[in-house]
Amino acid sequence: MSGAIIAVIVAVVVVIAIVAAMTMMRGGGASGVGLKRRFGPEYERTLAQHDGDDKATRQELSERVKRYGGMERQPVSAQQREAYGERWAEIQTRFVDDPGTALTEADRLIAEVAAQRGYPAADSPEHFDALSVHHPHQLQGYRQARALTERAGTDGGATGGASGSKGTEDMRQALVSARALFDDMLRDAGTTSRKQVDGPAAETPVGTTATDPAGAVPAPASEPVTADGRGDADPADPDAADDGQEHHRPLADRFAGLTGGTRRGRDAGTDDHS
Repeated sequence: MSGAIIAVIVAVVVVIAIVAAMTMMRGGGASGVGLKRRFGPEYERTLAQHDGDDKATRQELSERVKRYGGMERQPVSAQQREAYGERWAEIQTRFVDDPGTALTEADRLIAEVAAQRGYPAADSPEHFDALSVHHPHQLQGYRQARALTERAGTDGGATGGASGSKGTEDMRQALVSARALFDDMLRDAGTTSRKQVDGPAAETPVGTTATDPAGAVPAPASEPVTADGRGDADPADPDAADDGQEHHRPLADRFAGLTGGTRRGRDAGTDDHS
């Protein structure tokens, strides 16, 4: 009899342990550590919306995982990814002359890519919730871009508003941040890769080229702009000047220039002129 009782007790303990493990896997545990790690900034944003209520935050995010965690995301062909990348590059170029229009087009392009991947439409209340489950660490820039676009529409299409250049800089920052989501949605759909000069294979974000590895949005025209778009060019630096053509040089040339090595190909026959 005692052996049967022990067996029953052991079975009950095992069942309780299994239920506890499943609960932690679904909801990130009672402490919410799993959810915090998974959602990152999205967790903090949701916590603020619930006025610091940890329990309500965990409940909402757990519901999102249950609802969208298993959704089937559709693939994107290499040709379509390339076309999307070209459109993003055009948007970045347009930003210099028309920041508001460029930001609006970026918002629409991201929504289009999301719809093709199988996410709810941009006008759906589920749009951001579904994206937050699969791209929580890249979502904030897109949220900011959407907010600025809607504000511009409310203001009658004004791009800078009363804040002028500050508004333009806010839009530039939003466009740069929103690109993280754009790249991430296409990266897990499959991306092209290329080999660095004398280095291992590395991913090339959608819309970038070998001559523009950063794919940066140009800073306002009044700022000196470097090849990475941060606007910190030093006029006294010969590599920064180079008649404005430094960022158009092949990657191998730039590596050689930085390390003091001999440039391949282009400088092969110019030693007699030095």
